[in-house]
Amino acid sequence: MTVWDKRIFIVEDNPNNLAAAKLLLERHGAAAIGYDRWGIDLLARLTEFGRVDLVLLDLMFPNNVNGLDLYDQMRAHLEWEAVPIVALSAKDPMEMIPILKAKGFAGFIPKPLDYDQFVHQVGTIIAGEQLWLVR
Repeated sequence: MTVWDKRIFIVEDNPNNLAAAKLLLERHGAAAIGYDRWGIDLLARLTEFGRVDLVLLDLMFPNNVNGLDLYDQMRAHLEWEAVPIVALSAKDPMEMIPILKAKGFAGFIPKPLDYDQFVHQVGTIIAGEQLWLVR
């Protein structure tokens, strides 16, 4: 499963996590862009990026911003309703996975990221499979 020529939008507040995810994806031929500014409209940034094949969405942000609320913002717009959204989180997967499945997420990838498996995990989701990882 490949990410070659795919466009991946990463919503992540930790600069190290964002840089690592972008670097890993770009090394495998994906176009990846990060969103880490809470004052800028998420949907405007998505629109600027153009076609999006996948969104990787952290669940915990500063200033009471919540990944589940950002998910709802994206899903409220027709142009983003079919784009798979995957949660990236250090939160307890046993607690979060049922919530994420009920909401319609395409998967859960725990943090810290497994650098050896991350691109394969993303490729699995882009190929149309769901991915629910528990560590």
